[in-house]
Amino acid sequence: MYSKFWKIGKMLLVVLVLLTVNIGCAPVQGEDKMTHAEWSTFYMNRNHQFRTLCYRFDVNYDPFKEGQATFSCFFVDKKGENCLLSSAEVTSEDLAELDAFIQKLPLTEQKQTDMLFAHDATTKEFYIALGSYKNKNRRKVRPQLSSMQQDEAMDILKRLYVKVSKREGK
Repeated sequence: MYSKFWKIGKMLLVVLVLLTVNIGCAPVQGEDKMTHAEWSTFYMNRNHQFRTLCYRFDVNYDPFKEGQATFSCFFVDKKGENCLLSSAEVTSEDLAELDAFIQKLPLTEQKQTDMLFAHDATTKEFYIALGSYKNKNRRKVRPQLSSMQQDEAMDILKRLYVKVSKREGK
């Protein structure tokens, strides 16, 4: 009788230890600094009543070509000239700086709050599609960017434009 209780007690202790270890090692929801977030689309757009304040940047990884993407953009530079690229091919090396920026963002789903918006002539849209076309687990996230992060993203994308447009001969 005593040995049966002893064995049952040991088994319960082992189960308790295993459960504790599994709970302690369970992944935490939210940002994971140890892994590289796989993204397939970066989209940033602003429409404004003044043409000089409008822009659109779109980067899409090609699902059929490993490490290849297309880059499309429109913005007005400081001289007032249109800067336009349509589906220019870029590589993952070209996108290294943008990828490093994306990896620093909190790529979690943002809860929408009920807010009253005062609409003017400006509309903005920003999202990143996480996942890949291969495993069909793509989802859009819309991290909230501070004004400094928006400026940093614009600087990165404008540098990418200069690099790609020189290569394309524009």
